[in-house]
Amino acid sequence: MIEKLEQYNAVLEKVIKELQNQSGPGKLHENSLLLVMGDHGQTLNGDHGGGSPEEVETSIFAMSFKDLPSLPSEFDSSSCEPSKNICISSIPQLDFAVTVSSLLGVPFPFGSIGRVNPELYALAVCTWNLDDDKTWNNQDQTKLEEWLQNYANVLCINSWQVKRYIDVYSASSVIGFSSEDLFRISDLYSKADENWSYTKNLSSYKNGSSNTSLPVLKRQIVAYSNFLSYVAELARSKWTEFNLKMMGTGIGIMLLSLYCHTLAIKKLNKSYGVSLLSSRDSGISFGLMLTFFMVLIRAGSLLSNSYILKEGKAANFLLATTGIMTLRYSFMKNKMLIEAAIFLLLTFIFRIAIEVGLYKQAATSQFMSSSSSWMLGISISQSLWTYMAEIMPILALIVLGYFLYKSIYSCCWGIPKYVIMGTILCYFLVALHWISESNILDLAHFLKGFGKNCIPRTVYAITLVQLSLLAIVPMFCKEETSNCRGSLFVKMMSILSACSSTIIILQGKQGALVALGSLLAGYCMMRLQGVEQHTVSGTAGISILDPLPVLQWSLLAVCLLFASGHWCAFDGLRYGAAFVGFDEFILIPQAILLTIDTFGFSNILSVFGLPLFVAFPSSFNQTEHKSLFPIKLFWIFMVYGLITAITAAATILCVTIQRRHLMVWGLFAPKFVFDVVGLILTDLLIFVASIYYFNGLEDRIGNAELRRLW
Repeated sequence: MIEKLEQYNAVLEKVIKELQNQSGPGKLHENSLLLVMGDHGQTLNGDHGGGSPEEVETSIFAMSFKDLPSLPSEFDSSSCEPSKNICISSIPQLDFAVTVSSLLGVPFPFGSIGRVNPELYALAVCTWNLDDDKTWNNQDQTKLEEWLQNYANVLCINSWQVKRYIDVYSASSVIGFSSEDLFRISDLYSKADENWSYTKNLSSYKNGSSNTSLPVLKRQIVAYSNFLSYVAELARSKWTEFNLKMMGTGIGIMLLSLYCHTLAIKKLNKSYGVSLLSSRDSGISFGLMLTFFMVLIRAGSLLSNSYILKEGKAANFLLATTGIMTLRYSFMKNKMLIEAAIFLLLTFIFRIAIEVGLYKQAATSQFMSSSSSWMLGISISQSLWTYMAEIMPILALIVLGYFLYKSIYSCCWGIPKYVIMGTILCYFLVALHWISESNILDLAHFLKGFGKNCIPRTVYAITLVQLSLLAIVPMFCKEETSNCRGSLFVKMMSILSACSSTIIILQGKQGALVALGSLLAGYCMMRLQGVEQHTVSGTAGISILDPLPVLQWSLLAVCLLFASGHWCAFDGLRYGAAFVGFDEFILIPQAILLTIDTFGFSNILSVFGLPLFVAFPSSFNQTEHKSLFPIKLFWIFMVYGLITAITAAATILCVTIQRRHLMVWGLFAPKFVFDVVGLILTDLLIFVASIYYFNGLEDRIGNAELRRLW
């Protein structure tokens, strides 16, 4: 740092030397003023985004190349060293914009409420003398009076602009200022404006005495300064102060809800003999400890703006860490090695996808509007890669359709069978939609027009019909099967397939790849759940539940959000997705489509996919009784909701702590909004999913058992 400061100091010396050589009468820089400023400071540790004085305050260096007459002591708050021709003072950052505007002769910014700084203004127009003991002559008195007159004129315009802004703000703002504050502002401005008429009349007399005009001009400047200072202090108290009581109340309510949530899970474990302990030594399982530390690390990372920017990478790192631990236990037991290796490979692939998403994040909004997916945003010069970028998403759709086709003939019946067949039809339509938009294939013009709007709307209509069937038919038709796992799997495949087609067509061509990757990752998690636990021998009625797969599923949901080209900022919304199938703007349909696109993979499919860990038995625990299935499913919903709530609570706490941070509105506030909306959506989806999955279980397990669970 010292080397860099010395380097720029040498550059500054060269600039000053050149300006001094050209600052003589009639030369190029006769009237030049040099300003060198920083945008922020930093602490001794290098931090530069917080709210401490070392970070918020910065330096400004101003240098004039003329001899400077005197500045009245009433307006001079600097400490000077005449021998070195140096003065040290301070200027509020609020005053910088209007001061520079006055020096450049341009209009003041409409939204600024600062005051033209007298010292910097005097330095620019050469009316500042470093020698306080100098005896003033008549020429100096005339120049001082002229400067005071000019400065009073500048403050008059400055005050008029601030009063105009306050009036417009008060008329348009919902909250605004109180009537007492507005009356005080108007009173101060009226008094200053009335005095200004008298001051201008007095200054118009050429033969007026300086002893008379100087005090009047000073009083006028003080009147305008009082008005501007009052407005600045009032605005600072209204706009930069936070209601800490309300913020504390909100944090307290959130922490209380977490406490109640934890008690509910603990009561569930106690009532139904569910254990989080290791079955071998009755100690706390490694999966529980790892889950606790991973959630803690993720919550703590939200204090840093850098980790919020790289949240997808951080979640992927934590997911890969859990994958390495499961790989270790797979080696120890010599089981599920292929699944553990595939899971780690998928985390690496998601890491690349997140990196591509961050590349899009660094691009402009024109990039986002011109490309419906991050795949098409990559500059590809070779034709082979161009064809692969067009063909791979269609191949992914074919693979997804094949999985659904196999599920139809293996365990699907009744309405779910027709729902899945509808999804396969939607996949075909989505592929046709992508082909119609392809620049590689020269299709007929009627197909291009048909594929732009008609195909997406057809997919939306089929999805609505599918969801309606899944919601209405079970109310009137009861399933005649005692296979709880099979029924749960069929329900899960039905709802996921019904939602997936709309999400994929909104996501663009990367949607099919992300969906296929999430399917494979979920399969590996399902196969690897319980790998850390040991088999219980001779223990009846005890179910060992591991929260680690639920944590992995939660981290995967975060990775899917970033891998699909989103991030937690308002410019991270893919607004083009709201117009897939529409040319005109209609508020409600566009809002629904944008919500589905943003939270489709990370919330909707993630919540409805949680029964994956119940529908398939763990390879390390095949002896669970069917009465434990709804308990385990309910427990998984509760734990997933708790992890999401902890993350949202950590975000709320971090935003409160960093409320003075430089990036509070650019990063922390949008992250707060996204996490709160995500938490509300997750809770609603868990509620809907619970109704959907638990409907009909009373016939297979027993009404009394299910009522006890609820």
